[in-house]
Amino acid sequence: MTEAARRDSPVTRDEVVDTALQLIEDHDVTALTMRRLAAELGVAVTSIYWHVGNRDALLDLLVEKLLADMGEMRASGRTPRARITALLRQWRQRLWERPHLIAVAHERGQTAAMFQPLQAALAGELRAVGLTGRAAAEAIRVLQVHVVSSVVMARAAGRGPETNPTDPSVWVDATESDPVLVAALAEPVDYDAVFELGTDALLSRLLAATT
Repeated sequence: MTEAARRDSPVTRDEVVDTALQLIEDHDVTALTMRRLAAELGVAVTSIYWHVGNRDALLDLLVEKLLADMGEMRASGRTPRARITALLRQWRQRLWERPHLIAVAHERGQTAAMFQPLQAALAGELRAVGLTGRAAAEAIRVLQVHVVSSVVMARAAGRGPETNPTDPSVWVDATESDPVLVAALAEPVDYDAVFELGTDALLSRLLAATT
């Protein structure tokens, strides 16, 4: 939509926030200017300022929206292990869907607030199986790093040039002793499957003492 393409109906504050969010996630935070946002909505720039204030105030609103979304995660499943797995999957999906806005939240010092809902939910599930205190804190940190690392590695692979994850030519000894291993490592990485396997392995270790 161009600056000249004016709308007949008034714009709402929610429309401004949602359109700003879409601009950031379709491009990155540098794409969010008040003039471009006004053009997308078909309104005057002054209308944007009237609804949300300046760009800095708008970014604060977007971060608030992100934090509210992060707080809506709900565990599901009949066992603590299933419920923890569900929480980790939801968290990973949210991190995957909002990379640019999450970067904005981090830059604005809101990383701790962003992670707190997951930490609190995991703490509740771990408490249900008798894991509390330092042991629970360590488990939560391990699971948090697992989720974040999975997203970071998958995104890094998607941004770089397409390459094989392993070069079979450098595995001289292993090619002779275990060619199946080398061939498997040279296949494209299924990050979803790796995440699930890692989650299962971590929970087996972390919950072993509680069963």
